[in-house]
Amino acid sequence: MDDAIAVLEAACSRSHQGEQTGADVRLALKALRFVGIPKDAIAYFWEGCQADNEIGRSQSMRAALNRIELIRQGKL
Repeated sequence: MDDAIAVLEAACSRSHQGEQTGADVRLALKALRFVGIPKDAIAYFWEGCQADNEIGRSQSMRAALNRIELIRQGKL
């Protein structure tokens, strides 16, 4: 799970470069779903990855990743 989170963090870091819909992100999200992260949290990150606006994409991806982290830590 740590590797999948690292991939999503990297995608957040490069979100200013455009949509983050590459194979690495898709695989990381599938891995997280496999270990029990809810589908809605994953969908929220995926939708953020595809946003047209650079600032909106960055903020949405970061918010979704924060949510995934909270779920992972058992705080949600």
